[in-house]
Amino acid sequence: MNRFTSLRALATAAAFAVALAACGGGSGTAPSAPAQNGYNPTNGIPPALQIPDWNQNVLEGASYAGPLNGGMLSVNVLVHQQNPQGLEQYARDVNDPHSGEYRQWLTPKQIGERFGASMADYQKAADYFQQQGLVVGAWPQHMLLTVSGEQAKMERAFGTTFGRFSRFGQTFVAPTSTPHFLSAIPVDAVGRLVSYEPMHSYMMNPPRVGAAVNLGYSPQVVRAAFDLNNAYAQGFNGSGVTIAIIGTGPIDTANGNAGAACNVGGATTGPEGDYDLSALTAIYGASAANVYEQCVTANGVAAGLQNSGIPTTAPNPTPLPPGATPPPGNNFFPYSNAFATPPPVTSPSCSGTLPACNPEDGEAQLDVQQASTLAPGATVDFYLAYNAADCFTYFPTPCATSGSNAGQPLIGLSEADPEIQQVIADDTADVISMSYGGGEIQQFPNGATSYQDSYYHLEFAALAAEGIAAFASSGDSGSAECLSQFGYLPQPCVSYPSGDPYVTSVGGVTAYISAFGALQGPILAWGISTSEPAGYGAAGATGGGTSTFMAAPVWQQQALSPAPTLREQPDVSMIGDPNTGVTMFSNARFGGAPNDIGGTSVAAPEMAAVWALVLSACKAHPGSGMCPASGSGHYWRLGNASPYFYTVLSGKANLPYASTIYDVLYGSNEMQTTGTPGVPVPGASAMPGYDETTGVGVPYAGHLIQAISGVSVP
Repeated sequence: MNRFTSLRALATAAAFAVALAACGGGSGTAPSAPAQNGYNPTNGIPPALQIPDWNQNVLEGASYAGPLNGGMLSVNVLVHQQNPQGLEQYARDVNDPHSGEYRQWLTPKQIGERFGASMADYQKAADYFQQQGLVVGAWPQHMLLTVSGEQAKMERAFGTTFGRFSRFGQTFVAPTSTPHFLSAIPVDAVGRLVSYEPMHSYMMNPPRVGAAVNLGYSPQVVRAAFDLNNAYAQGFNGSGVTIAIIGTGPIDTANGNAGAACNVGGATTGPEGDYDLSALTAIYGASAANVYEQCVTANGVAAGLQNSGIPTTAPNPTPLPPGATPPPGNNFFPYSNAFATPPPVTSPSCSGTLPACNPEDGEAQLDVQQASTLAPGATVDFYLAYNAADCFTYFPTPCATSGSNAGQPLIGLSEADPEIQQVIADDTADVISMSYGGGEIQQFPNGATSYQDSYYHLEFAALAAEGIAAFASSGDSGSAECLSQFGYLPQPCVSYPSGDPYVTSVGGVTAYISAFGALQGPILAWGISTSEPAGYGAAGATGGGTSTFMAAPVWQQQALSPAPTLREQPDVSMIGDPNTGVTMFSNARFGGAPNDIGGTSVAAPEMAAVWALVLSACKAHPGSGMCPASGSGHYWRLGNASPYFYTVLSGKANLPYASTIYDVLYGSNEMQTTGTPGVPVPGASAMPGYDETTGVGVPYAGHLIQAISGVSVP
């Protein structure tokens, strides 16, 4: 059967909104409502002052819902890059065995000097926003600046006002007129001027009712089922390897105060621990990695500031009046030694009831618990991006000016990019895990034009240039990752960032496993065919399909037949179906209990943990098999992980494909929708070799280590 035969689906037109990056409250005069047919991107504004790529397309069809009063806002500014195409080319070459630059990993400073913004441009852009009284965060790779501050100051800096808008039932913040700069500054794009985003997490709640202790698979069951125990027996448990979790919210640290004692700039002194991880390991008697919480932003200032090149000591800026031009050469920064004592993030004052007293995020707990228990010898760095200049809106009363929600910072998917920037800047993680994503054609509505030099794509190219392996969930909606209750798109829709060629896309399977870790039947592709009867089964299916515009990377073209022209995903799979989910412990400090959880949010951190075991073998046996030889720097890193799975598929590894990876042969990612009962969304079918449901299949961890490192793992 041809790989492409069964993947034909429709997807819906709506995106998922993240928490608004603005506070409500106060009063004011409403600005004139904008035109309902979107914005003219020029609107008479001189080209030198126009803001490129600020996502104005989302405003097509949106309705004006009223003014925004007294808000605090934060945006991501991509300063003009000297050579973005050069960074992407280097990311390809450094991961290509035939290139002279193979495995010559770069530092963040080298990335900034060779490919990022020039120091002059980076400083000029920072000066502009600082002169408007805004807080600016910076990193040594010279890609993004985070810009945060009061609504009035942001409005002055961007030559517009902000209002509330509604689209497909979602309320979000956006400019009420075409934004522009007051003077020409070197900027390639601005993200989050419109807070409507397609990203969402891929954790699925338990499909069965009635919580009880020990629901879901224990860490020991997963270890036994997927051959991790044999790896441990050889000493390969992730020792010496660091896994970074890109968080969607805080974990419940052992000190009970999220962010209060988090580390700075990749520091690994004083692990904060994770209260819920400790609760999980206690009930099962399982080991787990040390967990460190890393600061990313505080008051809008990036932890990478110290090495960014922008001075860290200077007088406070004097805001310019509207329309004024910043004077040249003002090299100052409004904070001195900003991260000597990071400001705490405190829980609201209340009587101990949930959820107001516990700001932890279930997705964050799930990711940390899976990675930590499956790679117990590794170090797990949980990256928490929080910004006291933004309001945090997932509590029942968003952005309240008083009461139990007052003062909570913004934490969520809109902060993921500062987290990734910090991972690049720290350069301490060897593997990162991301359990979120959204429809590719919602994230990049202009296709390759908006994708190629976007800061999303450049971030992953930078990670690949540093040798860091990135894993991301492929999605929980089959071939229709743009699907929601709002309607259909006229084409299939795969997930991003899992589809980026520098990211390994991790799909989900249905795996029935005994209490002793033995498979009770074949592993299946997760989809409608593996769901329980209506009312009991979990809606959803493993994400997979073909990109509409991303070219197939060379490692897919060489390994698959027929050779694809466009990127296919997933690349590999682990547990996903909530019907065969894992145990997650949450709210332990507040009387919580274990839950049975699924989704490809389970699969991504599981696969990141397996890869950490592979890297620990390479660290212990440099030069063996495909492992890099010992040398300076992060010699044990393998870079982008995806090509290695296709090397195994092609029979060019140290063990045969059939001995290394479980080839999933049955099931599909056809999905039953909740909005149109009885009308499933078509999907792809599992088949021998590669398919768009499970990728190359499910790896046996011990044999994967042997296939790559050449070290025998019986």
